[in-house]
Amino acid sequence: MAKIIIAAPPVTGELSPLLELGRGLSGRGHQITVVTGSRFRADVENAGLGFVPVTSAADFDDRLIGEDKERAKLAPGPDMLNYDWIHSFVNPLPDQHAVLQRLLEQDPDQYLISNVLWLGAFPAALGAPGLRPRRWVGVTAVPLALSSDDTTFFGPVPVGPGEDQKAANRAANAQFAMAMQPTQDRLAEVLRALGAIEDCPVFVDGVCTVPDVTAALTVPGFEFERGDAPGSVRLVGILPARSDPGWRPPDWWGGLDGSRPVVVVTQGTLANRDLSHLVEPALAGLAGLDVTVVAALGRDAGPLSVPVPPNAHVAGFIPFDKLLPKASVLITNGGLGGTQQAIAAGVPVIVAGLTEDKPAVAARVAHHGLGIDLHTGTPSPEAVAAATETVLKDTGMHANVNRLARVYAAHDALSQIERLTLS
Repeated sequence: MAKIIIAAPPVTGELSPLLELGRGLSGRGHQITVVTGSRFRADVENAGLGFVPVTSAADFDDRLIGEDKERAKLAPGPDMLNYDWIHSFVNPLPDQHAVLQRLLEQDPDQYLISNVLWLGAFPAALGAPGLRPRRWVGVTAVPLALSSDDTTFFGPVPVGPGEDQKAANRAANAQFAMAMQPTQDRLAEVLRALGAIEDCPVFVDGVCTVPDVTAALTVPGFEFERGDAPGSVRLVGILPARSDPGWRPPDWWGGLDGSRPVVVVTQGTLANRDLSHLVEPALAGLAGLDVTVVAALGRDAGPLSVPVPPNAHVAGFIPFDKLLPKASVLITNGGLGGTQQAIAAGVPVIVAGLTEDKPAVAARVAHHGLGIDLHTGTPSPEAVAAATETVLKDTGMHANVNRLARVYAAHDALSQIERLTLS
């Protein structure tokens, strides 16, 4: 048995896979303490895990991010990314560092598994006074932004005949790093104030290279190939979607019997307040197709501004491990977890997302022929319908998805992360 601290920002998409990891490791006999925001106390304790809250700037409510008036003034892209990274991940660092040091002072014989965007272990790793865990494993639940001569965050740069692909990628990566300089400057300032004496690598690289080892929750064939990636970065597969033994199928569940295609549409667990972005256009656009639509809202179902067509069902929460085996297509705003769960289940995806890491997820889907990138976060009903008809008919796309589903099945993320932690 090992004593393991699991730490993640209080952001649903960043914490959820770490919480599943904690459940799995606890089931194997390890003693787990989860460090995250106070609003997730019940989720952690209901999983039978120890809970330690962060404080002050580190303890925020991710449900309120969409209501931030300053953030709402920013266009999707570098300005919004810098704002999000600074406020959600860099500014909480001192409070994260403090709680980690307190836990290690109480018992230095502990391992750390942290979401890579939880930066509380950075100061000691970069020379600041303080204790370090026995071993530190970073886990990334977002697409790799790791600089490479082979690709960028959004894939290899398109080049013309005779142009140098690697040079184009290097230039694009340098440009991206320059656009993210405000985050880098703020991170350096915070680390210096805590006594760090070593320079932090470029933020998007450092979150993966500063930990002893980093486990990326993805597989070759979905992530872009990086022949120059450090050996400390491993692609370990995905963690299974949580099953809810208390869930009971709705009355209409029996109609998902394979007699016609089932199209699932979701806006995920966070960006699901304004359903006019994707769910409502999908309901309207697919109303005339011979499909059954299931809108999984990821929250309590409330009133919609469009009528629910006869071929559609709307639900608040449906476990994906129950729903995806019945699906023919997933329409999503591009959360990495749900997108990969669909592909692992043999379901092609249509992605409509422009914020956070969603364009990077969409780029991977399009690059590998696993679905369609709509290049917008607010598609028209007609665009959703056309993309759905294309995906349903595209046998090559289905072959690509089925081939990659076998790759996912060959990976055991829980076992690999356990070995990386204890080795």
